[in-house]
Amino acid sequence: MNEERLVSQIKIARAYEQLAQLLRERITSGDLREGDRLPSETALAEQAGVSRSTVREALRILEQDGLVTRRSPRIMVVSDRSEDPVFRELRRELRRRNVTFHHLHEALMTFDPELTRFAAMRADKSDIQSLHQLIETQERHLENLPEWSRLDVEFHQALAEMSANPALTLAREPINQLLLPALYRFMDTREMAKHATDYHRRIVEEISVRDPDTAAAVMRRHINDWRTAWEKRGLDLHQEILDLGPPAKSEPSTVDAGHQEEEKWASSSSLRRSPV
Repeated sequence: MNEERLVSQIKIARAYEQLAQLLRERITSGDLREGDRLPSETALAEQAGVSRSTVREALRILEQDGLVTRRSPRIMVVSDRSEDPVFRELRRELRRRNVTFHHLHEALMTFDPELTRFAAMRADKSDIQSLHQLIETQERHLENLPEWSRLDVEFHQALAEMSANPALTLAREPINQLLLPALYRFMDTREMAKHATDYHRRIVEEISVRDPDTAAAVMRRHINDWRTAWEKRGLDLHQEILDLGPPAKSEPSTVDAGHQEEEKWASSSSLRRSPV
């Protein structure tokens, strides 16, 4: 009689991947800003307790991701993505066309449910494991909302890539330039981040059991709940997204005024596993 499998294989991240993730978090949280110089490879190696080759590989990953750039053979700084001509042209065009939250919602409703459906059909075990790891990382950052927001974009992008349709994946890429500013402005409580993360976990559950229709339906509910919450907060559906950004530190928080209403919304939007 075969013994029932009690645990799945444990994936231990390599040291350079851990270091790259730590530096990525410092950049996305704002601790390291555009133009800031990173410590030398020797200093980073001493701080992290790793070899210089490990530091070098971690920096290579961040450079490939466009988060850092090399000013000289020994000087690495946090990138200003606005210097990228392609990125700059994309933002210019999105701003010229006055893209609003309403447009973003429609675009997400068009792309993400079907990309999720394809992911449920085509994702392999390692893909699903990586989604679980992303969710676990989000849960560890519920108090760090800028980093949580970056991970949210990464989660939706991962689903797009798992659709195994490069045309759709590339077509969706500009949405990330709209999604992150909206998340920065809107996701300002731990409860909201937790509620959205619960949706992510439910979506991955449906992908894991190979249920494309339910996975797509849950994604639709996830996106529509976001729009509902946006409206309940009194935010304008026709607000231009690229005019949004992280609130200034001195800006009064809107959390207290809308906290009770937001909690009511979160509790009423059930994530129970029931027909969608």
